[in-house]
Parts: sequence; structure tokens; C-alpha cells
Amino acid sequence: MQNFFGTTSFVKINMPARLFEVLSVLRGSPRYNDWVYRRIERYLKGVVWDVGSGLGDIARQFLSPTIEEVILSDCAEEMLQVLKTTPFPLRKYRITQLDITNPQILHDQTAGIADTVTCINVLEHIHDDVTALKHMKHLLKKGGKVIIFVPALPVIYGTLDTYVEHYRRYTKKTLRAVFEQAGFVVKEAYYMNMFGIIMWFFAGRILKQKKFHKDACRMLDSMVPFLRAMEHFGSPPLGQSLIMVGQA
Repeated sequence: MQNFFGTTSFVKINMPARLFEVLSVLRGSPRYNDWVYRRIERYLKGVVWDVGSGLGDIARQFLSPTIEEVILSDCAEEMLQVLKTTPFPLRKYRITQLDITNPQILHDQTAGIADTVTCINVLEHIHDDVTALKHMKHLLKKGGKVIIFVPALPVIYGTLDTYVEHYRRYTKKTLRAVFEQAGFVVKEAYYMNMFGIIMWFFAGRILKQKKFHKDACRMLDSMVPFLRAMEHFGSPPLGQSLIMVGQA
């Protein structure tokens, strides 16, 4: 386990307590986490750098035989402490502190380290998403792939988005524009979880909820087998989340 930059002074960022709380609540959604992983599994190969690993609930599933090593990273001390004290079933991994928004990345020995970069439910928290993606491109080998998973559809932006400090929700068009500005070639894009549109809109726009509740998350998690079956033969035309794959 190491810090790629040697010093952590320029990446020390305090994570809002509410985001840590939300991730702790979402730990009770193993079926949903597995669903997310299965949707991106086929793209993972070689050295996989996970940007914004949080508590590691998605990255701990990176067990594909095509993966040589997993680099788990986060910018928050709170998250890093959890990552460092959590046993992961991964074949080979390391943990580092990383602020993907910091331009210092371009001047450190990080270029071309990864074959794949994953960034799951992180880009929406970053004000300058284009710069963040440019920095991810810097981490990749030539021809490497970035897999971005973000909340979709601005029309359902509500109080829950505000609570967890989402700057935005994306569409295929808006996320593609960000990818292209960052120098990526978009290889694939698809929505996921069409039923979630209704749930998120109802919670954030009608009920105006401001917290994630364990019981609601468990109920949704119990529905995942049904939701997966609905989308098994093809991605829906719209969804609560959006996955985009780009090539450096």
C-alpha cells in the first residue's frame, strides 16, 4: 500500500460527513453493487485504477481473471482509513491517496500506469469534470479505457442530489461532450436502471427527501433481481444511471 505522490499535502481533502454517511447506508445494497459491477466487468483488464473508491464496495468485486492488479484510490482521509483497514479478496491490490482534480498529477510519475480507469459515482461531484477526465487520461496507457458511471437525466435532479452535492446529472449527449473535450473517443454508452427513474423522482422531487434511508435502500436492493431480468436482453432507452466507455 502506498501513496504514488510520496506526500499527501496537496491531496488532503475533508470528506463531507453526509457523503460518508450515505456510502455507509449504501453498503447494505450488495445486489445493486453486484449489478453495477457486472455491467462493467467485460471492460476491466490489466492494471485497473479505481478513482474515488469510497468504501471499496464496488472495487472489492474486481475479481475478473483479466485483471492483473487493482489500485484503489480516494482523496479523503476518512475513506482511506476504511480502505486500509478492510481486507479485500482481490488477487493483487494497492491503496493510494489521489485527488483527481489536482493538476500536480500531470507532473508526477503516474503517466501510463493503468490499462483501465474506473470512476463510479464520482464525476458528478466534481465541478470541472473535463479536467478530471483529462487527468484520468494521463493515468492510462495509450489505447487504455476509462469507464465512467454517473447519475443520469437532469430532469430528475432533486433534493437527494443536493444532499450529496451532485453538481449535475448527465445525458449521453452531455457526457459525450465531456469525454471528447478530454480527448477520449467514446466507444460505448448505455443507460441502466429504468425503474430507478421513478423512485429517484418520487423521493427527490415529490417527497423532497434529504437523506438516504436504510429501509428504502434494502427494499430497492431486494428488487434488483427483477430489475436485472428486465434489462437482461438490452439496455433501456433511459435510466437512472449512465455508463460510458472511452478510449485514450
